[in-house]
Amino acid sequence: MRRVTKGIQRLPRLDTTARSPSRRITVTLSVEPFVATALPHHVAHALTRLRRSLLTGAGVVAFVVLWWVGSTSGRLDSSGSAFGLAIAVLGVGLVLLVLSIVADFRLRDMTASLGLPVTLWASVGCVTTAAFGSAPLRLALLAVTLLGLNFAALHLTRSRLRLIAVLTWVTASLGLVVHVESGINSDLPDEFIIWSCYSLLLLIALFVADQIAELREALTGRTKELERALTRVRDMAMRDDLTGLYNRRQLMEYLHRQKALADRGTLAFALCYVDLDHFKRVNDLFGHKQGDEVLRAFAEIARKVVREEDFVARIGGEEFVLVLTNATLADAVQVSNRLRRQTQLMMIDPKAPDFAVTASVGVAAYRAREAVEQLMSRADTAMYAAKTQGRNRVVLAPEIETRSISTAAGR
Repeated sequence: MRRVTKGIQRLPRLDTTARSPSRRITVTLSVEPFVATALPHHVAHALTRLRRSLLTGAGVVAFVVLWWVGSTSGRLDSSGSAFGLAIAVLGVGLVLLVLSIVADFRLRDMTASLGLPVTLWASVGCVTTAAFGSAPLRLALLAVTLLGLNFAALHLTRSRLRLIAVLTWVTASLGLVVHVESGINSDLPDEFIIWSCYSLLLLIALFVADQIAELREALTGRTKELERALTRVRDMAMRDDLTGLYNRRQLMEYLHRQKALADRGTLAFALCYVDLDHFKRVNDLFGHKQGDEVLRAFAEIARKVVREEDFVARIGGEEFVLVLTNATLADAVQVSNRLRRQTQLMMIDPKAPDFAVTASVGVAAYRAREAVEQLMSRADTAMYAAKTQGRNRVVLAPEIETRSISTAAGR
């Protein structure tokens, strides 16, 4: 027979999301809904997981195609310095592509940090390429950076957007010098007009992107506040305010779930119905505030004597219920006696070191096809039998008239 003392673990302090986490509320701006409806599930999942890698890869491919088409059509300068710069930009893009693939497959926490270098590479790469292009291609590439800045506002912080805008402007200014010095276009007034217009448009694009990022950050903050509020409301509906344990309603829902599993032959379970003996004396002698502290201390003991997969609830006053998953009557008796002994060792008040609180426990194991209410009634009846037999003891529900576990049991 499994010894429950080997399975009992010391639990951490109460976690409001440990057993029934609330559904997370997130706001995501992406193409995932379209992907989910237009493609099979496994394909959509793979594309969603690799979306950053796919975007980075698309940027690398677009850069290669741009240089090939531009150089073959005479729209891009393909001289030695221009070609060397193109190779350098392509090399950086390939490195970022590899990092994106690694992040998407293994290191999910790296994904957010890659947004800045990828966006910066795309923006600076367009401006660098524009420095060696003819007028139509150059204007098109500069316009792409303006659109890219607004797209980046959906993902990056405002400070990172400003960094990208500044570096893009510096690169565009250096491109003006390169464009004139290389002899592609020696008309300095025209170049200055293009540079001035681009600088103004970049400033406007940064302002719009900054506003978008501000709205996104505000929306994210509101969403997090809503999550916290919903978590608090959910906990208020699920838990006892004083002890933090689950309440009666959650207990009944949990018992019905356990019953369904047990009826399918998956898991057996046992129930311990606990009542603190003469608890009114604590309130009368030490006050209700101290009585509340005793209930909190008992709740902490109850959480520690059970395993993580077990369930502890306060159902009213000084009455508690422990549901032990995959446990027999013998297991439940051992846990109950451990709980009873530790309860008796609680310090109630330093001024009354000899004063102790004891617990009476009724134990019942679930019977096949038994109603949850009947199981609770049997455990409750066993608990009252423990009261009538002298308190501070554990009584088994099937044999409440002939068998009990005395105070000395399990010591």
